[in-house]
Amino acid sequence: MDPKIPVQSYVESFLAHEEYLTPTTLCAIMTSCGSDKGDIRHNYTTLYSKLFSQWKEKDINLFELGLGTNNLDVPSNMGSEGKPGASLYGWSIYFPKAHIYGADIDKRVLFNDQNIKTYYCDQLDENSIKELFEHPDLKDLQFDIIIEDGLHQFEANLIFLWNSIAKLKKGGIYIVEDLNELRRESFKMILPHLQSMLSLSYINIVTIPSPFNQSDNTLLVIQK
Repeated sequence: MDPKIPVQSYVESFLAHEEYLTPTTLCAIMTSCGSDKGDIRHNYTTLYSKLFSQWKEKDINLFELGLGTNNLDVPSNMGSEGKPGASLYGWSIYFPKAHIYGADIDKRVLFNDQNIKTYYCDQLDENSIKELFEHPDLKDLQFDIIIEDGLHQFEANLIFLWNSIAKLKKGGIYIVEDLNELRRESFKMILPHLQSMLSLSYINIVTIPSPFNQSDNTLLVIQK
C-alpha cells in the first residue's frame, strides 16, 4: 500500500458504494481453500480485494497469526471440520510472488509448503512473540500485511498488536479479525491512545454489513 494513499479513503469508498455485495476472485480463492474469510459468515475478502489488489503481483511479505486449528482442545479452534492453514494457502494463490508466513499456538498444525512457512507463537506471552520475530527467517523482515486471526480475546489482540506492530512496514496494513461486541467496545475506548502511542496513520473499527452475521463480522483496520 502506498502510504500516500490512505486506507481510510479505500474503506469509506468500499462502504459507501456497497462493494461488500459483490463477490471477488479472492472470495472464491479463500472459499475453495476452506477458509471462512470469503464465505457467507465473513465476507472480509470483499474489502481485502480493494485494500490488497495493488500488491497482487508484487514480491511482498504477509504474516497471519492463527492457522485455524481443528483440534478441539485449543481455544478459538475452527471445529473438527476446519482446515488448518486454509487462508495461508489462499494468500499464496492470490499473491503468487509473495512470501507467506504464519504462526499458531497449536504445534500440531504447523507446516511448510512452497512459499509458506509457519511457526509456534503464544500470543498471550510477550516473550513468545519476541522469540517468534527473532527467528532467523523473520528477524530481518518487515511485513506489508499482518492479519491477526488468533485467540479471540481483547487482551490477546492487544498483546500481539503491541509486540508486532514494529514488524509492519510504513504504509503497511494490519488487520484484527472477528471482533464481537465486547471487543469492539474495548477497542473503541483506546483507539486514540493506540494511534498516538504506536504512531499509526489510520486505525478504525470496520463492520462489514452482512445479512448472515450480525455478531462478529467486524475488523480492526490499521495503516502504519
